[in-house]
Amino acid sequence: MAFPKIVAAAEPHEDRLSDLPDGVLGHVLSFLSADEAARAAVLARRYRHAFASVHTLSFVQEQGSSSTDAHRNDANYRYEFDKSRNEGFVALVDAAMSCRRRCAGGRDPGLRAFRVAFDSFHHSLAGDVDRWLSAATRGGAAAAVEEIRVDARRPEQHECARERSEWYYHDSSQDQAAELKDESDGDDAGDFRNPNTRDRAYRIPRWLYSGATAASLRTLCLGSCFLDLPGGETPLHFPSIETLGLIWIPDSGRAIQRLVFGCPRLADLTLDSCRRLRAVTVLDRRLRRLAVRCCHGARLTVDASDLRVLQYKGPVPDESVLSFAGSPPSIVSCDIEFCGKLTGSESELVSLQQFLGRFTNARWFRLGSLSMGSGVEKANYSLGTALLPAVTQLELKGALASSSAISEVARILEQTPNLEILTLLMLPDVDEFPRYQAAVICDPEVGLDLPDVLPVIPCLRDRVREINVVHYQGRVAQRTLLKLLLRIGSALEELYVVFPEGKYAVQSMLMGEIESWVMDRPVKVMFA
Repeated sequence: MAFPKIVAAAEPHEDRLSDLPDGVLGHVLSFLSADEAARAAVLARRYRHAFASVHTLSFVQEQGSSSTDAHRNDANYRYEFDKSRNEGFVALVDAAMSCRRRCAGGRDPGLRAFRVAFDSFHHSLAGDVDRWLSAATRGGAAAAVEEIRVDARRPEQHECARERSEWYYHDSSQDQAAELKDESDGDDAGDFRNPNTRDRAYRIPRWLYSGATAASLRTLCLGSCFLDLPGGETPLHFPSIETLGLIWIPDSGRAIQRLVFGCPRLADLTLDSCRRLRAVTVLDRRLRRLAVRCCHGARLTVDASDLRVLQYKGPVPDESVLSFAGSPPSIVSCDIEFCGKLTGSESELVSLQQFLGRFTNARWFRLGSLSMGSGVEKANYSLGTALLPAVTQLELKGALASSSAISEVARILEQTPNLEILTLLMLPDVDEFPRYQAAVICDPEVGLDLPDVLPVIPCLRDRVREINVVHYQGRVAQRTLLKLLLRIGSALEELYVVFPEGKYAVQSMLMGEIESWVMDRPVKVMFA
């Protein structure tokens, strides 16, 4: 006789998260975006009061649909479309902040951090942002805000005009194209070449520069904001600010210098696309991180004694563009990207050697240009030594537009004898006309020609254990480079390949091809 199998009743899952105090739950919810945290607060009655303990509110406006590209020249359509998006975004922020106030019993509980990023900011929204900042900074000294981030940039302000190809401007009106191409507002620091610049930027309220808010701030990041500093000779004073980020600031260089002087504890400085900036001096601040991106024509002098992280984007700089004072810097992480095409001139090559020669101690190095490795492979010829001897992680960013780019990448790898991890971010060729295709592309009939004698690259043969390839489209130059690297990479253990969107049949063919190149070795291959 068969007896039925007795199965013990499953114990109900314990909800340990709900047993946490409100302060701990609020801290957990603070790592979500504000709308996600608000939705979590309505899942259960237990979470409703916890939303009042959320100390960080982050709002990011979603990007506009690509379908609007067909209406780039239709000003009325763009205005109505952006207006509708902005109304929805304002309603979202208002609802989240009101919900948080209701959960706190009608009082303003105060915030530790407030972040808002627009995608289609319009100057008519200035009153709403003022109201949000005022609400975020209320709550008394015990809840003084420590971080404020306001990003009012529009989509066209997120990339450098020097990197756009001519076809980008074909569909724009003549005035709009001239405005997008313009990289300077002139030498007159008191004048804007574009009269609409002030109207497009959000004007920071002056009360932010004084009182308890100025005393408590530790992080201040502003994008496309008019600083509107208070007049007079009274110096600014932000005694606690350690991180300062200024992006697309239309103010003069004098105003930016004045703000930097007002931050005695500054350790992290970002200057990005500040088109009127001509000179900044940071000699009495011990910076640990410095980011200078697309501030064309600006010259910086900094005390680099404690500098550990450097980000630079712009043309190849000479010594006067970035001057280091104090003891020699010991930079361990370096992110360098060159705007536009490198000319390959003798003077540019000399400047490039001197610039890269400052970072011989860097262990993590990222190098980007429109064409991957363009011009950099020649930088060590006159030096006769490895240009990046200490680098263990290298990221190369750019397009592989021709077979010459493959030899350039190989020569760069010859200058990194201690390399262990290599990442290739393969960008589409922006000069391709009509517009480049971002999807996977593969022509199986095209052969891949490798040299009869493979180059000797010591780091690939002996040390590189991981290779990451991002945005692998399967173009001939990309396939040839990857096959070359896999042939030489005797020490390789892991290979990661990320495809862009495209047909699965094409991706499967590329996967099979890559696996065949390493089938005789124990290499872990992963695709995404």
